[in-house]
Amino acid sequence: MDGDNPLSRRRALLALAGSCAAGMAWRAPRAAPSTWTPTHPLRLVVTYPPGGGADVTARAMTEALGARLGQPVVVENRGGAGGMVGTASVFRAAPDGYTLLWGNTDTMAMAPNLYRQINYVPEEFTALAPVVALGFVLASRPTLEAQDFRQLIELARKRQLSFASWGVGSPGHVGSEMLKNQAGIPSILNVPYRGTAPACQALLAGEVDVMYLPSPLWLAFRKQVRTYAIAAPKRYTQFQDIPTMAELGVPVDMDVWQGLFAPPGTPLPIAERIHEAVTQAVGTPDVQKRFLELGGVPLTSSRASFAQSIPTERARWGALLRAANVQPQD
Repeated sequence: MDGDNPLSRRRALLALAGSCAAGMAWRAPRAAPSTWTPTHPLRLVVTYPPGGGADVTARAMTEALGARLGQPVVVENRGGAGGMVGTASVFRAAPDGYTLLWGNTDTMAMAPNLYRQINYVPEEFTALAPVVALGFVLASRPTLEAQDFRQLIELARKRQLSFASWGVGSPGHVGSEMLKNQAGIPSILNVPYRGTAPACQALLAGEVDVMYLPSPLWLAFRKQVRTYAIAAPKRYTQFQDIPTMAELGVPVDMDVWQGLFAPPGTPLPIAERIHEAVTQAVGTPDVQKRFLELGGVPLTSSRASFAQSIPTERARWGALLRAANVQPQD
């Protein structure tokens, strides 16, 4: 991708070569054959409801992944608690290669900063491969009186606007707090939903005022919302006509990533086989084209480097959350 793409920093981070083979505090893996070939379908847990940004991007590559593994990869949507319900279910699953997690920034980097206790340990998952990076577009219901970004800020300073999010502490919520702090807005009303798709439906129905739409959803509904800016330091290659919030004087950067994880203790041959298949699938022209159509940036890296990027991302989002004055919850 173009070096001017605002997500290039994420690509560079995930491409860093690791100095150790593991990079995470994995549990001791079970014994396994030197090679692994699945004999029945694999289950890919997406931690949000159908139709959201994570669901759409996951389904964009499952066919190619299944073709390279020789077995279908079936998406199972398990939403709830900002993605933590589905994440915890994979954390407890058998480490046999047949249950995988469509992990993301929310559950692996943000949740540890947001909650004093979570029922999984991000560092103990077996990191398999990064897949795609995505961004967010600030948009409103079409009937909102603010015609541009300047008018939106002025309106938000006069009266409390409602922001749809996919849970307390989700990028949608954190982004609204960042906007409030950066633009001197007295208060905002966070309205949480079970996922990005229900939140988007509420926006389209006029039940809420504003939302940070993940790029796949913005592309799908861009004619039905009013678009203000992209939450990034530089314009996206795919959306050169949309200004960034940084250009408009409110520097909010919300690029996120999605990738595959397996339960703790997954044997090395299984992890390596799935990593190889994911990397090959992401590299196919059809998948790359589809990700670009969804407003994403395809990602590839070694397993070690992907694993080592997780603590870095957790630290970055921890700083953003503190700057947004989002306090940890019980």
